[in-house]
Amino acid sequence: MTEATSPPRVSFFVDGFNLYHSIRGAERDFQKTSLKWLNLPSLCNSYLFKVGGGALTEKIHYFTAYAEHLHKENPDNVKRHKSFVRALTASKVEVHKGMFRKRSIWRDDKKERGFTYEEKETDVAIACKVLSEATKDNLDVAVIVSGDSDFVPLVKTFNDLFPEKHIRFAFPYERVSKELRKLCPESFAISKEAYAKHQFPDRVKLPSGKYVSKPESWQ
Repeated sequence: MTEATSPPRVSFFVDGFNLYHSIRGAERDFQKTSLKWLNLPSLCNSYLFKVGGGALTEKIHYFTAYAEHLHKENPDNVKRHKSFVRALTASKVEVHKGMFRKRSIWRDDKKERGFTYEEKETDVAIACKVLSEATKDNLDVAVIVSGDSDFVPLVKTFNDLFPEKHIRFAFPYERVSKELRKLCPESFAISKEAYAKHQFPDRVKLPSGKYVSKPESWQ
């Protein structure tokens, strides 16, 4: 008698800013249709068939950072972002917050030094979380939602340490990495139509019983 095989446990690790810029591109191609109020659990679950075997979502991890440095010139930017994060956490997504760091740059146009802000530590945070979850045997398949080729070392390390587990990528729209696809041939691309299909309702109920509403500028 053949022993029954348990469905693969899938955890998603979402590179928030890689996904955000992809959504911006999809909005451009949909002629500014708002797609930012993304129902991430619904989107991830819709691609479980790519894993097969009756795969089940174990956990969704979302990595992001608040652009607090934009608060004075655009306070609604951070407010909208926080509303979206509240909708995610209400949907049992585990949110991991990074930071922006100020970096000095040379401006050729002005012939002087200036500064910019860069999101830091996201790639490292995702890599650490993937390896930690695999070490704890909390997953059978790790799916990274990103098209950032900086994850190549993570793939190689994961495959060396966990030959019985699997890692692949869900490439956000227009962010397919040929290098990552070569390393992980079972990876797949997310379509812009999927963004449009998987949107939160205008009001999302929080554990407190209150609601968080879709930002007006995203209507």
